[in-house]
Amino acid sequence: MLELMDGPGGAIVAFRARDVLTQADNRDVLVPQLQAALAAADRIRVLVLMDETFRGWEARAAWTNTRLDLRHRRDFEKVAIVGAPRWEQWCVKLANVLIAGKLRTFTREQLANAWAWVRE
Repeated sequence: MLELMDGPGGAIVAFRARDVLTQADNRDVLVPQLQAALAAADRIRVLVLMDETFRGWEARAAWTNTRLDLRHRRDFEKVAIVGAPRWEQWCVKLANVLIAGKLRTFTREQLANAWAWVRE
């Protein structure tokens, strides 16, 4: 499940990922929120908090997410991934090659630091 988190809005959008992310999460939450943020700014900043229950993506959703990253690779100014399991940190390193902006990982305990970094 992917849900929108409260945040400053505008060019910054934040999500909480729980359990397994699906194609519906991409269609109903991720894509509309990214499009709204891109309507407000040329480049956006994203924070993704991976809850303790996060277990990854359905295969189709993972592929859709990768295509989305490629299509919008120049639209991301900063992406903060918070609480990523060890296996996801390797995926983040790979994604860092795909996007033109800055990408950083933070532990759950560093959530406040992640917010500060995304906002600066």
